[in-house]
Amino acid sequence: MRKHATKPGEINSIGAKIAIYACLILCSLVFLVPFFWMISTAFKKPGAVFIQPMQWIPKEPTLANFTRLFEEFHFQNYIFNSVWLTAVNLIGYMISCAMVAYAFATQKWKYKNVLFLLVLATMMLPKEVIFYPRFILFKYLGLYGTMTPLWIPAFFGDAFQIFLMRQFFLGIPNELGEAAKIDGCSRFRIFRSIYLPLSKPVLATSAIYIFMFHWNDFFGPLIYITKESSRTAALALMYLKSSQDVQSMMPMQMCAAIITVIPCLLLYYFCQRYFIAGIVVKGVEK
Repeated sequence: MRKHATKPGEINSIGAKIAIYACLILCSLVFLVPFFWMISTAFKKPGAVFIQPMQWIPKEPTLANFTRLFEEFHFQNYIFNSVWLTAVNLIGYMISCAMVAYAFATQKWKYKNVLFLLVLATMMLPKEVIFYPRFILFKYLGLYGTMTPLWIPAFFGDAFQIFLMRQFFLGIPNELGEAAKIDGCSRFRIFRSIYLPLSKPVLATSAIYIFMFHWNDFFGPLIYITKESSRTAALALMYLKSSQDVQSMMPMQMCAAIITVIPCLLLYYFCQRYFIAGIVVKGVEK
């Protein structure tokens, strides 16, 4: 039998794939090395953190750092604050942004396009520009020092999430809504029973963005929260870092960092299918 001759183009293609995969593996290792060091340090005793040469696998792994984190520093309280604040923001943004995006995508009213451009224009403003007026407003209302300024804006929408959802809603055939309207469905019923069930990819994508931002938000809690009982996990990490005893607190910091990053990893792992679909699928302007 005559052997199949390898074409020059195939050799180049194989070589290119090998080079690409080698580059990807190298880049992955660069990003994973600090993550591995964080996990390793979390299970080390305080005296073994800065031993030279560095120990990637602790000789005497221990869970005492996690115990200290919860018993001495009460990190579970800060986790609860982060969970509560993120959940409220998630609910607020999903409700407000979805309803506004639905109105922009399906309803016909005067100056709709002009108002939509104004909404998009707010994305051009740096957050620092609107921070000070918002801070003055909340302080004037007597809300400074509470968690209220960190979740109230969620119920007034976000320009990027509105844009993302609107583009997806534009891809849903209008015939579905028209047929439901003939059957006597209200606008809200069409939104709830047709548009929302068909928009799981974009809703999951928005949920990931919202969760990641508010779960890891540091600047907002740093400015508005003044009570220790209201601190979030991201803010508590800063107070752990500011301790004078670096060698003793470093393992606790890494334990807190692991606990903080786990929800983000789990969320992306279970929702990555919807996340990719929400980015790829785009609505078409009509």
